[in-house]
Amino acid sequence: MAVRFVLGRSGTGKTTHCVEAIVEALSRSPSGSTQSLVFLVPEQATYEAERAILSSGPAGYHRLRVLSFNRLQFFLAGRNTTASVSPIGRQMIVHKILRDSREQLQVFRSSALLPGFARRIAETIRELHRYNKTPEDFETLRTAGAGHASPLSAMKFADLALVFGKYTEAIRGRFVDPDAEVRQACARIADADFLKGARLWVDGFASFTGAETALLIELLRVVEQAEIALCLDPAGLGSPAGESDGLFEATERTYRELVEQLKAFQIELGKPIVLDQARRFRVCPPLAHVEKNLFRLGAGRSSADGHIRLLSAPDLRTETQFVAGQIRSLVRERGLRYRDIAVVASDLGRYEHYIRAAFDDHEIPYFIDQRKPLDRHPVVELVTAALQAVIGGFGHADVFAYLKSDLVPVPAAQVDVLENYCLAFGVDGRDWVKADPWQFQGPDDASFDEAAIHKIRTTAVGPLLELRGALMAGANDDSPLRAADFTRAVFAFLDGLKARQAVAAWVDEAHEAGDLATADEHRQFFERFVDVFDELVEVFGRDAMSAEDYLAILSLAFSQMTLAFIPPSLDQVLVGSIERSRHPNLRAVFLLGATQKQFPIPLPSTGVLTDADRDMAEAAGFHLAPTTTQTLAERQYLAYIAFTRPSELLCISYPSVDEKGSPVTRSQFVDDLADLFDDLAPVGANDDSPLSVGDGMNASDIHTETELAEWLCTRLGRDVFARQERTDERLESLLAAMSTDLDHRHTAACVLAALGYENKATLDRKVAEHLFGKELKVSATRLATFAACPYQHFARYGLELRTRRQFKLEPLDLGNFYHAALDALHKRLADEGQNFATVADDRLSELLREQVEVLASHDPFLSKFKARSDHNAFIVANAAEVLGECVLDIARMARAGAFRPLLSEVAFGPETRCKGPAEQNLGAFELALPDGGVVTLSGRIDRLDVAQIDGQRIALVFDYKRTKTGATFSWPQFYHGLNIQLPMYLLALSLAAGAKVDRVAGAFCMPIEQPPDTASIEELAQRDERSARQARGLFDGEYAASLDPDASSHWSRLYNFAVTSKDGQYGYYPTSGSLRPDDFERVLAFTRDKIIALAAGIVAGYIDAHPYRLGTESPCTHCDYRALCRFDWQINDYRFLDVKGKLDVVGGAVTS
Repeated sequence: MAVRFVLGRSGTGKTTHCVEAIVEALSRSPSGSTQSLVFLVPEQATYEAERAILSSGPAGYHRLRVLSFNRLQFFLAGRNTTASVSPIGRQMIVHKILRDSREQLQVFRSSALLPGFARRIAETIRELHRYNKTPEDFETLRTAGAGHASPLSAMKFADLALVFGKYTEAIRGRFVDPDAEVRQACARIADADFLKGARLWVDGFASFTGAETALLIELLRVVEQAEIALCLDPAGLGSPAGESDGLFEATERTYRELVEQLKAFQIELGKPIVLDQARRFRVCPPLAHVEKNLFRLGAGRSSADGHIRLLSAPDLRTETQFVAGQIRSLVRERGLRYRDIAVVASDLGRYEHYIRAAFDDHEIPYFIDQRKPLDRHPVVELVTAALQAVIGGFGHADVFAYLKSDLVPVPAAQVDVLENYCLAFGVDGRDWVKADPWQFQGPDDASFDEAAIHKIRTTAVGPLLELRGALMAGANDDSPLRAADFTRAVFAFLDGLKARQAVAAWVDEAHEAGDLATADEHRQFFERFVDVFDELVEVFGRDAMSAEDYLAILSLAFSQMTLAFIPPSLDQVLVGSIERSRHPNLRAVFLLGATQKQFPIPLPSTGVLTDADRDMAEAAGFHLAPTTTQTLAERQYLAYIAFTRPSELLCISYPSVDEKGSPVTRSQFVDDLADLFDDLAPVGANDDSPLSVGDGMNASDIHTETELAEWLCTRLGRDVFARQERTDERLESLLAAMSTDLDHRHTAACVLAALGYENKATLDRKVAEHLFGKELKVSATRLATFAACPYQHFARYGLELRTRRQFKLEPLDLGNFYHAALDALHKRLADEGQNFATVADDRLSELLREQVEVLASHDPFLSKFKARSDHNAFIVANAAEVLGECVLDIARMARAGAFRPLLSEVAFGPETRCKGPAEQNLGAFELALPDGGVVTLSGRIDRLDVAQIDGQRIALVFDYKRTKTGATFSWPQFYHGLNIQLPMYLLALSLAAGAKVDRVAGAFCMPIEQPPDTASIEELAQRDERSARQARGLFDGEYAASLDPDASSHWSRLYNFAVTSKDGQYGYYPTSGSLRPDDFERVLAFTRDKIIALAAGIVAGYIDAHPYRLGTESPCTHCDYRALCRFDWQINDYRFLDVKGKLDVVGGAVTS
């Protein structure tokens, strides 16, 4: 037996040497030779190694085995009647140990049951096995470290010793942990026929764990000949340990340790094979310069000559789009095959969806070399959500996660209806299990068909109730059950939903669509899914636990379920991490995300053991995995490997900002690389160069229809500010030529449609008539919506789109509560022959409390809302307190003047709107339109006050608003039709068929909620009383004294008008609510004309997305339909409105 090392730096041909030696051995061995050949490589490199061997010579082989250490142990184990425990099974056992032994733990007690902690402990146990540790070794550690171990580290290792010992005891005689079978595997090597006298090659390792070292030494003792390839500088081996430049510290340490082991076991060590010629870089001097001088102090500078490129992209999407374009260029122009190219991303999770999108757009075949997690598979989501629902009390999120898994026999449309109902009425866990139909709607609410809701609910929840019964039959919810019974219940639930058949159907559909990867995923998934439950029964077969415990264990297991795939074809770009891109013949490599934190590998996170813990163990001779400091030191070596992977082209890119917009620093290793060259400046996203990925992209860089369309749109789009007339003419000519070309006609049509897109819409008059009715029926709110944005009006009143109702006291719900309470109070006062002006304050407050209690107990929504939580009850109580203050201010205002409250909730409009006593209905209110049509207006006046003045009934309108901000009358908004409610109410009282008043005096908004006073404590203390509410609106100034006779020589405390010595009640006329009689009539006429104009626009089918802009105001700020209209300031224009005032409405200047 003889062992030789194959030593050389990156690119010297170590892997090629091994492959050629294996091919030669396969081809030159005499016919019938039985000598085994073994090629030992890292787990992730086995596929590439097999492909390299097959592409280099033999059409097949039977004597060669390409193995990883895990696969080698599998072969050595042979047929084993004892079940093997998987990583998921290991976590299950650890979870149980942590749960059962929690009180015995010192450091881990508080963390034992936290999600993910069992996984971290299981990973630590795997590390202990990989470094050949046993529970007995912990006693040695405790003794050796007694003198210098910190108390925390000592307690932590004591906890680990406890868990590790119990784990070892738990699997003894029941399971085989492959990671713990090193000693048995070593013992079997001598008897393994396929290893005796074999030839062995080892390649691709920078270091070995303790277990791997033990296996390797035993291998070297039985094989006939072995070669071990290590990436290091042979010239540096003469330096004493620790005095080399540090680049190859890890591999040099591995070399020295192996040499010591070989001498200790008296294994013959042959002269090493030294490879000192950089074969990989024969045609690329710049990359050879990188390999030779990277991280070497005083290295000379050279020219990159285009073989090395740096890109600073604005974001991840642009970065991946650039890479995709470069790959297409390499294949088309330089003759590379896709298999010659690799894309390396250290943080593949962040880049994966960008890579998929960009490569699909550029029609690039690719294979992403990573294991796919299965925790989002529909069956996993179904089982997890169903178990969480039945165990956790049927929470809303759990029930609807179960319903939306696509495996429940309820159509998606019905699930949406059911969810809308539950959100609107706050359906909670207790409601789901009630047998009686739900009846949460009020008598006047017909939003949902509750009979249909009951039918949907019964079908949806039936399987969950059966599962609940199976898990908790005959006992309380916490009763323990065996794993077999739990598994039987889950699979009975799945069979009831025909989940197996659904997965089989998905496999067939994927096959028919030619999507073999998806078909393989579903097929592999169910096998793994069943394995998890098999292992659950194997591990916990003797124990009984609650369903909640089983759910916690399953959630942990599902989070670790992954699938591995093999490339579906040979010619495709390999996408992966550095350690998974070991193809020996890569010609071009693109390194994505070369940032300080992520390149060449993400910064390691702290596990259960800290660096201090590991240093303590190392000092006591208890060898474990390297510390974080050592791992960071090895990042330099990995950067070197990444930079020297290709033979012709290296392109390194990084984003300038992350997904949150925060600046990102590029890796220091990229700076080290750039220092080796004179011409290696990073190319920016908008540089006008062949490498630019922005608007400067050249036409020669375009290789796909997608790229061509995007480029033309970018150059000819409306958002190009610095236009070039000559360029535009040439591009327009190109577009015209494409339109007549059969191959490019479709692309040209798409580009022209994009360039001509205006985001405008209109309805045919007949369609508008069909949508809105022959007789248009509108309210003040609807007209204001149309004035604000025609498309918003169309979406809300034409398409009748609404946001989902939520079971919470929204501002609108709170406003409805205020209105209902004030209406009930007004009617109660009327029944007693009283009104706000005549009743005493104490009695008024008492009556209000009674009405609030009646309302809160009889209203279905309020009663359920109040009973849900103490917080909700507080909200209702606080609202009642606000009302208490408000009614006192209303009474104070009524007593001050001549007007007395007469009616509340006075309706006008169509008969369907005018319900209730006749005295509360004003009847129809119609206006003729220019085209001969009619618009019917409707509304509801919150309170109507009347005064007898000079023998006439004079009416005054009050409209309650929740906040002081809403209780204002804006002349600019009124001028443009954005707020015409108060003037329209005045017009209704004047023109409605049932109005029984002689004249109207005015209309005011009254705030219910009053914001806190803003003043110093001293100022507040000096005030006799708090600030009263003020009504704001517009009125005929002739009645100013009837409103507030105390207003003299100052602004009224109750209304928005002022009395001055010069102008009397018309003081400060431009801003006052007081109007001269003629101007008051002009306002009514203006209102009439504005209503007709807005109604005519609706009837004409005007639905354009054309929102107003009045100063800083815009309806887009709080619009529910922004995602629907897609208003874009680069395509659409705001309707900019001038700020008009009172004088613009009434006409002419008025002196004051």
